[in-house]
Amino acid sequence: MLHALLALAFLSPATPPQKSDAEYARVLERSLDSVYMLGIVRRSQAGPEAFEFLGTGWVIADGKLATNAHVAEALLAKAHEGRLAAKRSWSDRDELALHADGIRIHPAYAPWNARLKRVVVRAESDPGSARSMNFIPIADVAICDVKSGSTALPLPVADPANVQPALSEPVVYLGFPHENISGFPTAHAVPGHVTAKTDFFFQRSPWAESYLIHWCGPVVGGASGSPMLNRSGQVIGLISAAENNLSMNGERTSFGFAYGQRVDLARELLRDDFVAVQRARDQSWSRRIAGLLIPPDEFLAQAALARSSEDGVPTLDASNTVLRSSLRVSQQRPGSLQAELEPGYRYGFLAAATDGSDIDSRVSVDGTDLILGEDIEADYYPIVWLGPYEEPLSVRLDLAAAELLLGETDCTVHVYRYEPQLSAFARLDEDRTFFRTQVALASLEDSVASWRFAVQPGASLMFSASSPDGYDIDLFASLDGAIVASDETPDAVPVLFLESPHAATLELRLRMPQGMPPGAQVELRGLLLEGPKPRVLSDARQPAGAFTPEELSMLLDELLDPVWEAAGIVGTTRMERIVELELTTEFVLDVPAGSMGVFTALAPLGDDIDLQVELDGEIVFEDSEPDANPLGVIEAATTPQRVTVRLWHYDPETKIPQVIFRYCVID
Repeated sequence: MLHALLALAFLSPATPPQKSDAEYARVLERSLDSVYMLGIVRRSQAGPEAFEFLGTGWVIADGKLATNAHVAEALLAKAHEGRLAAKRSWSDRDELALHADGIRIHPAYAPWNARLKRVVVRAESDPGSARSMNFIPIADVAICDVKSGSTALPLPVADPANVQPALSEPVVYLGFPHENISGFPTAHAVPGHVTAKTDFFFQRSPWAESYLIHWCGPVVGGASGSPMLNRSGQVIGLISAAENNLSMNGERTSFGFAYGQRVDLARELLRDDFVAVQRARDQSWSRRIAGLLIPPDEFLAQAALARSSEDGVPTLDASNTVLRSSLRVSQQRPGSLQAELEPGYRYGFLAAATDGSDIDSRVSVDGTDLILGEDIEADYYPIVWLGPYEEPLSVRLDLAAAELLLGETDCTVHVYRYEPQLSAFARLDEDRTFFRTQVALASLEDSVASWRFAVQPGASLMFSASSPDGYDIDLFASLDGAIVASDETPDAVPVLFLESPHAATLELRLRMPQGMPPGAQVELRGLLLEGPKPRVLSDARQPAGAFTPEELSMLLDELLDPVWEAAGIVGTTRMERIVELELTTEFVLDVPAGSMGVFTALAPLGDDIDLQVELDGEIVFEDSEPDANPLGVIEAATTPQRVTVRLWHYDPETKIPQVIFRYCVID
């Protein structure tokens, strides 16, 4: 019996005993000595040194600190600006100096997170459509070598073979959460609970593959890299990300859900063979991500149908399919196939890497170096549309790796053809087209073009764009700075529908991929479905701000006349002035006795401007809403009033070339 008990003891995982509350509190107090603020120390010519805090690090081994990879990236990006340092507090002079050359980032961080930005899955509410998926960064861990100074004792690190956190298990992270918290960054012990354990693809998995620890508790900026300690005082993970709400002024607020990287990912970086350790995982992770993607045959068929519909061909069948094939691409060997193009047809060459690897495609005249089309965008689904041509052509499709592949990549290839019909948009009533243009990418750095329109209440609009070369382009529309419609679906034909509930400035933005070659064309069209026709304020091809005073006055009338008519009032314009608004300007105005004063302004290109009215040193009205058309009113008084009116905007580096201001009185 004794032998059996001893054997059982040696075969069972050795889980450290849970500590009492008092013991645990003492462990946390001691552990705080091993947790540091990481950042950069700058010395200005005119004053003392300044420390910029970038994240939390902790002692994982003698002379080595563990943190997040994104914190390490921030350190490397700023290393030329000063010296990298670790401190226990904001005013700590006994700092540790860090090596820029001694920062080791997990080898999975860069390639895998680039791949996760390209994942397209089925939309939950509409299985027939697609959407991009957001993930928490993979392997967001790094090690920093200490150049000089003595670290505290390393924190004990849990062995995942023996220690697995339970659901709802209490966990405490030690770090320096600081964003939107009063005072200087301070070392905190922040409690929470484990809520889930998944792989990096948010799939419930065995603990051996569950590298993402889901955590419930407050996490804000500054906590990145903090060690997560279990009730035995062991580090089980590193805080790396949190879900946040974004306020109107751009501030983030945590609502309690956060994520940690399992600690053995950081411990791997202490080994000489850490790259080989990750290589052993890459294939299983590739299979996992392949299971999340829309199946290639289905995805490519959807993409082809989106383009053919734009050309007036609403369905594709077997007669439109030239071939369906598969190619295998490796780092050294691209895949290729030949095809014959007949006159009068549009041809689509579509491919998708099964595991989400970034691949590029190129179609050229067979036997020559003449390139007919290519897709070098950072995605796993390159698409090239060609033709129609007047003569038959023999072409070659080449698929090549656009990133360091983790192994051979299987690619699905579809080639379609159809005879383009009159575009569905072209068949619509031409009288309803209020906007049509064509824009060409001028350089590799250009990626966004925009147009502004003055719209009236009740206007129902449709905007469409088309990349004849098949590039993935996106459209966004905003009213007075707030986005009201967008089409970010991975296709070459984005379409937007929107209605304007009030008079506003509408901005249409076209986003083009960096992989588009200079000179590539995109066609845009605006269609009025219902209501008053919008007025084009600015065109991306023309310099902004070229309005005559009469045009500016007319634009303001178009915005205000419906308001006055609805209120049944008539005003008398006492002053109208066009100003260049660098930051702020003000007017002193006299309001007659018995008259209501109305003050309004318009930035015609949609810039956010604000307005304030002050009487006898007291602010009586302020419009600081994010819009381009502030409006202020003061009630009639029995005696004349002298008021100060201020116009301003918040960006000191921006000058608004034209703002029209109008002062009216209503008796």
